[in-house]
Amino acid sequence: LACYKESLKLRKSIAGEDEVTADTMKRVGEIHRLRGSYDQAIEQFESALDVYRMNVGNDHESVADTLHCLGYIHDSKNDSDKALTYHKEAWNVRKAIFGKDHVKVASSLDDIAGIYQKVGDNVKAISCLKEALRVRKLTLGNEDMEVATTLFGLGICCAAINETPKAMECYNRALEISAFDGSNPKLEAQALHQIGCVHALTCSYRDALQSWRTSLSKYREAGLADDHYMVACTLGNIEMAENVLSSG
Repeated sequence: LACYKESLKLRKSIAGEDEVTADTMKRVGEIHRLRGSYDQAIEQFESALDVYRMNVGNDHESVADTLHCLGYIHDSKNDSDKALTYHKEAWNVRKAIFGKDHVKVASSLDDIAGIYQKVGDNVKAISCLKEALRVRKLTLGNEDMEVATTLFGLGICCAAINETPKAMECYNRALEISAFDGSNPKLEAQALHQIGCVHALTCSYRDALQSWRTSLSKYREAGLADDHYMVACTLGNIEMAENVLSSG
């Protein structure tokens, strides 16, 4: 941090407030963010944003990335209103730069959906994720892992508003893609866990147990220990299902 601060001081004295100065401000802000000093991080990112806009205008990738960072930090502070404002600004800038059918636009839609989900507005979150899914299918193809991740998130939101069949459809498709790809056993495990939860809602405990046991295997394949919260949750569900089935 001290080195970056000194670099920033020297850069300002030599070149004034140019793009490289803004880049250095962002690096200082990122270190503050990693340390949990969110207010200091925000100060640096906001300064960087002003400098970028002064040098390259508003419709520039550096502006969009800085807006994204500010949204992320405000989300970390649980200031959802400001986080949403910055993520929407980043989304609009990325659309202006790349057009609406670009993976970075889809990433901004993920950010916006995450805030809506956090505040309990799952209907708006679903709308954002559906558009992100459309963009990813168009640009990456139907079998890409980013498509699988988006489908999983969509399933979570659908389940939250009791659209159980749609949630199950999303989980199964996410599982199908991730199992074929093979690079992310953790996502496979998460999808299997949620499929088990849907089965449990309909009291299909044998199906739920099978899903949860396979989920556990995939979590362990991903290197997660039994005391990891995801694994612990699945272990608890397995025990519950076994108890229900043995008592029946």
